[in-house]
Amino acid sequence: MRPFALLLVLALLLVLLALIAMPALLWLALAAACGVLALHLWREGVHWQMYPAYAAVFSLGAVAAGIHVLPIGHLALCAVAAMLLLLLAASCGLHWLAPMFRLPRPTGRYAVGTRILHMVDSSRDEEGGYTSINRRRELMVQVWYPAQKGHYPHAVYRRAAEVTRASAHHSVLQIQPLQEAPVVKEAGPFPLLVFNPAWTGQRTQSTFLMQELASHGYIVASIDHTFYSGLVAFPDGRVFDSRMAPALGDFTYLSIEEGIALADQFTAILAEDTVVVADWLVALSNDATSSWYQTIDETKIAALGHSIGGAAAAEAAQRSPHIRAALNLDGWSFGETLRHGLAKPWAVIYGKGVEVEPADSAAQPEGVQRYWEMNRRNYAAVAEHMRETDGIIVTIEGASHWNFTDRPLYSPLRSKTGAGTIDARGAQRILAELVLAFFAEVLDTGPQRMEEVVSRYPEVRRI
Repeated sequence: MRPFALLLVLALLLVLLALIAMPALLWLALAAACGVLALHLWREGVHWQMYPAYAAVFSLGAVAAGIHVLPIGHLALCAVAAMLLLLLAASCGLHWLAPMFRLPRPTGRYAVGTRILHMVDSSRDEEGGYTSINRRRELMVQVWYPAQKGHYPHAVYRRAAEVTRASAHHSVLQIQPLQEAPVVKEAGPFPLLVFNPAWTGQRTQSTFLMQELASHGYIVASIDHTFYSGLVAFPDGRVFDSRMAPALGDFTYLSIEEGIALADQFTAILAEDTVVVADWLVALSNDATSSWYQTIDETKIAALGHSIGGAAAAEAAQRSPHIRAALNLDGWSFGETLRHGLAKPWAVIYGKGVEVEPADSAAQPEGVQRYWEMNRRNYAAVAEHMRETDGIIVTIEGASHWNFTDRPLYSPLRSKTGAGTIDARGAQRILAELVLAFFAEVLDTGPQRMEEVVSRYPEVRRI
């Protein structure tokens, strides 16, 4: 629980105590609780985990007012107190199930700023329908960067238009990055990394990694791929979801070859988004009228992504001479990279030991059998290409597909988040160190080396 939410629960417990044992102090205690409620709403925002506690505040107010009109016996007061205790316990339980989590504090020397940008690609028609009158491809991009310290508001994890009812609390969950803080230009220019989320994921899904990279001197741009990411909200109020995105990786009705062809098609779209965003940000860095002027080092640009976003990162490096390296976080590979590898620095980090092929795979439905056959083929092809090009494959024991995101922090229940057996924050620390070391090595931005990270953690192995 956030501080004022916890303080509100404690204040309400004092009100209950006054109601039963110290009636003379009831109104004073209730006034104090209302003051804490106001601070909580101001600083932490309304979130559904606190609804029972809000109900307790109004119920206590009604009881306190009613006592002066209609005296209530001691047993009745105890019954009321028990009911209100249940409400407070419910709020505490909901906070445990869906906490107002805290992301790991960035370890780099820079403060982190963030901005959300709207980009229209005038060179491409919209791929899956159209979002504007001119039918051009539109994207929302969130940029994390080394920022000047100052009195700037903290960003929220997601905007209100980008959350569901279940995740509504993410729209009032403050994180460390400073919203709209200026870039530390005197320390630049900085390397640029472009991040692609998972299929139907969101640009904020791996914020722990975005802010960590920015704190170490990278500008990181994360893309919401319209129609293929989660809720994508444009400045004029339009919101698009991913209902039209096909179920990539579902081989129930597709052969392996058909599944690969389908994934190739959409990987190409995401890769083109990646290239366009990188070129657009470089153009802003070369524009003397832009707030991004001279912030990006054009010789140090790379791409990374999670799941199919990692495949798109490698394909973007295939297409753009400016993207020097690619990093795939627990994703299959597709396109030219799957067929021929990548003749640039390239790494894949896989989770291991959580999502494993069933021992009786031959007894599974045909779609499941094809899925695991695809998994074996994809890994074998990537491993062969890595041997030919000195690429890097690293595994993290106990990490699931979702340990590469913030999702394990959403709830302590692994059944709810899909997290692996590894400690969630430990996995994020390991992953951040591996990613920092990879880009330090291939972009020559620091002394870190992946081999050093591998040697520090018994869960990590280089293949």
